[in-house]
Amino acid sequence: MIKQPELVIFDMDGTMLDTEMLSIKGWEAAVAEQIPGIPWEEFSQVFYKMIGTNLASCRRITLEHMPTFDFERGHAASNAYMDNYFVTNGVPIKAGLLELLGKLEALGIKKCVATSTARDRATHKLQLANIAHRFEIIVGGDQVVNSKPNPEIFLKAAAACGIEPEKCLVLEDSLAGVTGGHDAGMQVILVPDLLAATPEMLKFANLECKDLHQVAALLT
Repeated sequence: MIKQPELVIFDMDGTMLDTEMLSIKGWEAAVAEQIPGIPWEEFSQVFYKMIGTNLASCRRITLEHMPTFDFERGHAASNAYMDNYFVTNGVPIKAGLLELLGKLEALGIKKCVATSTARDRATHKLQLANIAHRFEIIVGGDQVVNSKPNPEIFLKAAAACGIEPEKCLVLEDSLAGVTGGHDAGMQVILVPDLLAATPEMLKFANLECKDLHQVAALLT
């Protein structure tokens, strides 16, 4: 069971924003640009290891497997793909997000963002989705020394909001995220996105919900 929190800490991509598939398509285009003819399946295993981690970790993971890949060029191309999509279609949000935000506001529960995306870019994406103003603070992956699964980003977010870790609830979709939230001493709900829940993910989560509608229903 979940105790009523004083602060809910949201992951962003894959938890609030339905952007992970866009990220896949962006990276697929970026890899094809540099390595024509490479099967996406060859890079996909690298991509899935990157989910939930910050830019420095993504760079390290990519270069461990593809040492000749120009990561900065690839990252820029991937972001450009996503940005072009946003211009035409807006930023897609996950089912139940607006309901959950409204429920938290009605209950007087604080909310913040702890994302592995760099803070400026995260803020921009949340502004495009018209929800940035609804959070106490946004902590980005470039504001911590250690990427998820290290708990640093969650502890920093909680401290900035003046809430003790044990009174926080983390919402995450990745193994790195649920591990970090657990190790921060917080309650964790796993809301799977691209990757189905695994026994390892569930080991670090207090609960699994299929979507944010289910999370909202837990709060009273």
